[in-house]
Amino acid sequence: MANQGTRIDVDNAVMDPTRYFSRPCEVLDDARLNRDEKRRILQSWALDAELISEAESENMRGRDGDRLYLHEAKLALLKLEG
Repeated sequence: MANQGTRIDVDNAVMDPTRYFSRPCEVLDDARLNRDEKRRILQSWALDAELISEAESENMRGRDGDRLYLHEAKLALLKLEG
């Protein structure tokens, strides 16, 4: 994933969080991002995981760990807001 010293392209991270982070909890710990940037990335991650989860319920195969990421992204958002 991205080096902690380099700036993240937030718009790209919102479009594909997995390109920059292994897990949603890593977004919270990234000092390069402000609170709003973290929120945008985590909301995108949660939405993506939710859509994939819905597709799985319609017998379309998702990626391994998507359900875990949905839960983890929502928890990270709660932690960010709390």
